[in-house]
Amino acid sequence: MKLETRIRQAKPTYIHADPERTLEAVMARLHEQPRIGRFQWVRRRARTVSLIIATAAVTVLCILGAGLVNPAMANALSKLPLVGSLFVEAGDTGLKTASNQGLTAKINANESHDGVTFKISEMMYDGTRMSMVLTRETDDGKNPPLKKWTNATFEEVMEMWKKQGKESSMIEVRANGRKLKVTTALASDILHNNSSILTIQPSVSETHTTSFDLPDAFNLEVVIRDATIGRYFTLSFPVKKTTSQSIVLASEETKSYNGLVMRIKKLEMTEATSQLEVHLSGKVDAELGDSIRYDIQNERGEYSNVMTGSGSPGADSGTYVNTAEFTPFPSLPKMVTVKPYLLKEGSGKEYIPELAFTMPVNN
Repeated sequence: MKLETRIRQAKPTYIHADPERTLEAVMARLHEQPRIGRFQWVRRRARTVSLIIATAAVTVLCILGAGLVNPAMANALSKLPLVGSLFVEAGDTGLKTASNQGLTAKINANESHDGVTFKISEMMYDGTRMSMVLTRETDDGKNPPLKKWTNATFEEVMEMWKKQGKESSMIEVRANGRKLKVTTALASDILHNNSSILTIQPSVSETHTTSFDLPDAFNLEVVIRDATIGRYFTLSFPVKKTTSQSIVLASEETKSYNGLVMRIKKLEMTEATSQLEVHLSGKVDAELGDSIRYDIQNERGEYSNVMTGSGSPGADSGTYVNTAEFTPFPSLPKMVTVKPYLLKEGSGKEYIPELAFTMPVNN
């Protein structure tokens, strides 16, 4: 079958992919073997991490107790990962790196109503995404998992809010008092049942860009509507861009194949995230736009793992915007190649070399 025909027959499946689950599913299908559950892997790893963290904590306490802190040591201690960090225990590679390098901030934001408390304890903002540890606690100590809270059935939510004339559970985000057009996602299948990693990113379908359009420092408000008790929770705290390295690659060059025109609008790389924004035009529709996926590769042939991806119509008629977030490369590359492909059942990735872009990295 010709590639053009395969492109037109491709189905949109590239929306908010979980990299570990995607990899497990593909490997299971290829090899027809049962896969190891991600939760089991996290539990085994968490015990090791917890022991390491506990040892580090004892060491730090001994140093502080002995009164041996000088300015140089204080600066070094400030860059240690937070003890018990959920980013380290259950985050993606980028969050682990950011936390281990001291690029996350400790947050103490909480609000309580009717025996329920929401709190945010750790935050990472690198200019491309905001990630924070969100916890929901109950005074009775039961602390039901966040997954149960977010996955309340439609009937339960409607019945609860029908009596109060309000809406279902959701999260709204404001910066310096301005409501942001963003998407929010909770990773609920992790070790801490009543804690999760909340990730906030620009809503490309509304803004047609991957940029937050925010200063390096601002005040953030996370407004949570809890349908199970019918109350609002507002968590407010200052945010500062914490990454020390941000490199943006862009190109005005366009490439075309069978009437499809592609341009790399932006590839932004930080210590925590590599974010790709691609603009499509010509012979493109929603089905094709959602079906194209992307790999990024450095000059050593190493690939970065995809975390999420999405597609939406662009600001101009007949255009489409693809975005993808990747884990960072092990070290800053000298060259990056963006390799578009289609994932075909039975044959795996089918790259489109005519649409590949190679860009030098000028540090």
